[in-house]
Amino acid sequence: MSKSTNIIILVLALFLLIIGIQSHLNSKPYAELTAIESINGVVSKLHCPKGKGAAALNLVDSSFTYNLSLKFKKDYCNSDNKQPIFGKALAIKALKVSDNYYQIYEIKDNDKVILSPEEVESDRSSSTFGLFLLSFLLVALVTYKNRKQTEIKESQT
Repeated sequence: MSKSTNIIILVLALFLLIIGIQSHLNSKPYAELTAIESINGVVSKLHCPKGKGAAALNLVDSSFTYNLSLKFKKDYCNSDNKQPIFGKALAIKALKVSDNYYQIYEIKDNDKVILSPEEVESDRSSSTFGLFLLSFLLVALVTYKNRKQTEIKESQT
């Protein structure tokens, strides 16, 4: 690989490492969050993106979007399980993350837990670990490619 390619890949690895560190430092366990709001509402819309990413929902008489976990998407965004939550009154515990968005940590339907804080924390931990792993793999790729090029140059002399 060329020197500029190595630099670009290493800068990308550093960028991912910094984001991973910030994500780790800024994510508090559910028990330590202080601005959790309890919201009761009826589901009016469920957003299930086709590719990667978590699902989201909207409630009747609310302009906010409520972000969900990846596990929720897996469990409720297929055609079999999508319909049972529409029109249901749910008890939600969520944290406001911006002007129009909340991150849901818990959803209950008549004392049945649909989404738990542990599942949300697990998603966040997996994402942070993925950033660290990707950063490590990029550094390993550059190291491996440079070592291989050095070995080729040494064998030619």
